[in-house]
Amino acid sequence: MVLHTTPYSGACLHFLDGLSWSLVFPCYWLLDQLLASCVATSLEKHRRSQDPCSFLTLCVLISAPLYLLLLLASLPLALLGFVIWAPLQAVRQPYLYTHRRLVWTFIRKKQWGVGLGEWRPQGRSFCFCSANVCLLPDSLARFNNLSDTHRRAREVGKRIRNGARALAPGILLLTAPEPDPQEEEAETGNHRPGEQTAGDTGSMTASRESLARYHGGDGGIGISSNNTLSHVPRTSIFKRPGRKRRHGDETFDHEISAFFPANLDFLALQEVFDHGSTTRLRRQLHRYFPYVLSDVGRYGWKGCCSSFKFLNSGLMLASRYPILDARFECYPNGRGEDALAAKGALFAKVHVGTSHQEQRVVGYLTCTHLHAIEGDASVRCEQLDLLLQWGAEFRQSSSQPPEGEKVLEDLVAFDVVLGDLNFDNCSSEDKLEQQHALFTQYKDPCRLGPGEDKPWALGLQPWSKLQSSDPFPSPCVSARVMENEEGRKEYLVFPPSKSHCPASSQKGRKIPLKGNGRRIDYMLYSDEGLSLLLLLQEIEEFSFVTQLAGLTDHLSVAMRLAEDSGGER
Repeated sequence: MVLHTTPYSGACLHFLDGLSWSLVFPCYWLLDQLLASCVATSLEKHRRSQDPCSFLTLCVLISAPLYLLLLLASLPLALLGFVIWAPLQAVRQPYLYTHRRLVWTFIRKKQWGVGLGEWRPQGRSFCFCSANVCLLPDSLARFNNLSDTHRRAREVGKRIRNGARALAPGILLLTAPEPDPQEEEAETGNHRPGEQTAGDTGSMTASRESLARYHGGDGGIGISSNNTLSHVPRTSIFKRPGRKRRHGDETFDHEISAFFPANLDFLALQEVFDHGSTTRLRRQLHRYFPYVLSDVGRYGWKGCCSSFKFLNSGLMLASRYPILDARFECYPNGRGEDALAAKGALFAKVHVGTSHQEQRVVGYLTCTHLHAIEGDASVRCEQLDLLLQWGAEFRQSSSQPPEGEKVLEDLVAFDVVLGDLNFDNCSSEDKLEQQHALFTQYKDPCRLGPGEDKPWALGLQPWSKLQSSDPFPSPCVSARVMENEEGRKEYLVFPPSKSHCPASSQKGRKIPLKGNGRRIDYMLYSDEGLSLLLLLQEIEEFSFVTQLAGLTDHLSVAMRLAEDSGGER
């Protein structure tokens, strides 16, 4: 299948899209600024309370009427642009695939390097990460106590790539993407910005230094081998001891980490809605991930989406391995405000190696974001049914060889579902979703069973209070707060039920004594349908990551899948 590398099939359609958006954008921006001026974050409220002359309040009172007047003046052009823009969305591609060639180098106090190799039967592992980054238009993000969406987008990208390529104390992986002419243009006020990344070296150095300080007391560094592609540069995985733990009979390490795991292979993001933020974030991620699927989902009226979509799906998928095939499907049953976004599921097939018999070794990734409105359990269950159905159809269609050609069957190494499912495994209101067939086909590393999480599992919505004092709090401080069982209760959002979380039976308590918050971001994996020679069925490590503290209202989650202890088959 041919991946879509441009939003439209022709240059004329691309020109009309740019023209129409240039007419719509002034009105869109003014409306966003007008609404943003009416919704203050807790940090802005604190600053206003410390302003003796009420200068900040005066600026808001002056700017709001000005925004309103300019908004009214821009409406005629916006309507004309909308008339051109809306029909174009019917022929817009469902996603944008971008690829940047990277130059990989290593810096260390002593000379060090890693050669390229081919798929090995032992020591295989893949690292996955999922994060809801809340990159909504600024006015909407403020309802989640977040602001300055474009700045947050750049910082999110920097933190992810800097955390993922800081392999160990004293070692830093540097990547330089091929220049993109479109992204080198000067930034304008529309949705096609191109911005210089000045100061990036400083951010990169800071990430390395903070990582070194963070693990400065660690004793040794263990090195484990990893699978490689002949055309995909890879590195050895450096284990970072000191904060990992095992609970009871758990067979894998779990931790609350201040940094994204080293050697991150796949990244799934949700709520990347704002178009300008998408461009900024994609540019940052391309400095580490060569392959990115972004701008996922269509606006307007199209296909199964019956209502007009003002926002796309908000999904983004980044990979260090080549993407062979991709498909997006829109959920048809959105309700209320959720129906304004083209929420759905993004499926991707990636090429992770080649066997000794010249068979391709592939993996399947699913990134999704379910219906968010509380009480709509039936809607989410219908979406989960569609997710399983579409996933099976995608795997079947993508495994079919081209007509008239005889090729060896692909070997499947992993099948992983990542995303924000908007229900937790503790609330009594979410019983229907907790018992869905999804959890019989896929395994949840944090789950003991319906209604019961493992004691170490952590909720993923903690930042509303942490953001109030510092727009970018320290990841290390946030990690320490989350590690303290009593301290984190001040920040976590807890399930409304009193009887389904660990140690929550004390009468009259709204917050469980040992509750760990609502866990709505999931990482699921399946060992059904995998090739017996390549079976990946063990979790090597699972992490709750605080590196995006202050940039989003969710914790990130990461896991590493490794070959089971049975070794080569």
